[in-house]
Amino acid sequence: MKKHSIGIIANPQSGRDIRRLVAHASVFDNEEKVNIVERLLATWNTMGLSSVLFMPDSYNIVYRAAERIRNSKIDLKQLDMKPLFTDRDTSIAASLMQGNVDAIVIIGGDGTNRVAIKGLNPKDSTPIVSISTGTNNAFPFMVEATIAALAAWTMTSERIDQKQVTNQEKFLKISWDGNEDIALIDIAFTKERFVGSRAVWDPRSISAVFCTRARPENVGFSSLLGYLCPSNQYDPYGSYAILDSSGESVLFPMAPGKIEHVQVGEYGHFEENKPLTFVLHDGTVALDGEREIEVFRPTEFAIELSCRGPLTVNVPRALELGVEEGLFKN
Repeated sequence: MKKHSIGIIANPQSGRDIRRLVAHASVFDNEEKVNIVERLLATWNTMGLSSVLFMPDSYNIVYRAAERIRNSKIDLKQLDMKPLFTDRDTSIAASLMQGNVDAIVIIGGDGTNRVAIKGLNPKDSTPIVSISTGTNNAFPFMVEATIAALAAWTMTSERIDQKQVTNQEKFLKISWDGNEDIALIDIAFTKERFVGSRAVWDPRSISAVFCTRARPENVGFSSLLGYLCPSNQYDPYGSYAILDSSGESVLFPMAPGKIEHVQVGEYGHFEENKPLTFVLHDGTVALDGEREIEVFRPTEFAIELSCRGPLTVNVPRALELGVEEGLFKN
């Protein structure tokens, strides 16, 4: 049974990290995010959407956007949660939306999507539509908000079979000392001792990289492996590289406008249910481009690929099926 409701998770912190200073990454300010949400709401209001659930945030992105919509008939509902104004809010919001909406629109980058998906039940994931406003956007893609809104809206129709318009994504599971975490695109082991500004921007600090997908047209660690051992979005394998100062030198776009080179020793592909291990003696582990785990003693990590990750809405296919089903005829 469809809920006739869509969720919005808009991250006010996405697109604003240190890579704006050390590279040439674009800045997505919060007013642009308000503009994006305004286009979402305007589209859904025209299409007759019943309700929207949204995450509270420090900039009141959804409230500001809603004030610009005239004669809105959408029932806007802020999630009943006490915001901490940390990335934990995103996980909590996703978990509260699970099962209560037909789709979740996530406005952010790889990091925002990773945290959101941590809050979803992997066995019955609510489909997501990601609108890119981050730095290294390998998971979300550039899509006009109006088109994203229409694709999400089709998910509320009883005539649309979710299985026909969604894809199941890959993810990486990382385990150590009884702990677990995930990454949607890449895991990087670095020599940086502290989380600090979180973003990894010094190529000399990288020790190893593991990716769910690796394409040379991406930006970030996944592009490095794209120049060595490419893997596509839905291939049943991922890519990895162990860096070595005596290895082969490779150029890659580490951040927007920032081409770097590293020396790579071993590299290749790895398959689902065949975990690899890596020992980090001292440093940090970055998940989807942001340092999350600090290591102060030799620690063995297991990295495992899963092809049974979150569901994403195939935007072109959703619109095509909507046309076939006559959803856009008055």
